[in-house]
Amino acid sequence: MRFRSHLLTAAAVGLALYPRTPWRAALTILSGVALDTDHFLLYALRSGDWSPVGALRYDRWRHHPPRRGDTRPRYGSLRSVAHEPQITLPLAWLAALLWSPLRPVAVGLTVHLALDLHLPRYDWRVRRRARGRCERCGIAGVPLEVHALVHPRYGGRRWSAHNYALWCTACARAVREARTSAHLPGVPSPECRSAEGETSL
Repeated sequence: MRFRSHLLTAAAVGLALYPRTPWRAALTILSGVALDTDHFLLYALRSGDWSPVGALRYDRWRHHPPRRGDTRPRYGSLRSVAHEPQITLPLAWLAALLWSPLRPVAVGLTVHLALDLHLPRYDWRVRRRARGRCERCGIAGVPLEVHALVHPRYGGRRWSAHNYALWCTACARAVREARTSAHLPGVPSPECRSAEGETSL
């Protein structure tokens, strides 16, 4: 989710919940967008570029499909553990219960992480189709996650079950490495295409 979406949503929630206490509304808005500072820090540490302008340019560039001959480095996921809702939200709400002035912070963080939630990852249609097995290698009894065959950013259908597959960690890593080596992070490798053919039945 883009910065502007986080800002506008956090502002709407903050003003709706705290219309008579501007400082609480401001705290909700601030915490609704400040969580994204980890993106900048990870970018700066990986690239060596500490310029906010450079980070914004990189963010705009990485959201476009890769072009042939473009060898600029991509720095992978720029999400720290702070973006894990199962870690951040219990801590934030526990702190808010112990000290009530922190409740707007917990609300802002909740809004931010709710907007970041990628619903297709929890698609029950894909999980039911896979029947507890990796759709690439067939292994069962290991943690499995839903992955996009072609990311919606690069033209994949966001809500189509046929554009997603349930893979184990090893298969997901293999596909990610194949995409990275080809400099095509959103385009499926030949293995992905075969998986796409299998999952569309």
